[in-house]
Amino acid sequence: MKRRQVGLAGEKEARIYLLSNGYEIIETNYSCPLGEIDIVAREQENIVFIEVRTRTGLSFGGPEESIDYKKGQRLRRLAYYYLKTLSVNEQSCRIDLIAVRLKKKDLSLQHLNHIKGILAD
Repeated sequence: MKRRQVGLAGEKEARIYLLSNGYEIIETNYSCPLGEIDIVAREQENIVFIEVRTRTGLSFGGPEESIDYKKGQRLRRLAYYYLKTLSVNEQSCRIDLIAVRLKKKDLSLQHLNHIKGILAD
């Protein structure tokens, strides 16, 4: 249960950050046969697929370090699936990572890092 609480708290902080920075949130926790996208948002004309990674400590590395090649490929497939499902072919899009560190004591925000375009072609 604790792990899920940490994830939900991190996603909440990510949504607050995105809204305060002019993003429009289209969907949260979009689920399809290929998996789940944490947040789908719009930034001007761009659709942004956002993976949120949350940690309460650094003993296993920072949240930025948790995206490996396999996870990156899965995110790319999820984004293509989402666009194809909506029949949006010419839409400009990117995949971002929001890395959140929370205080272990009360799960309040300690640090948030938004990395745009984590998967370069």
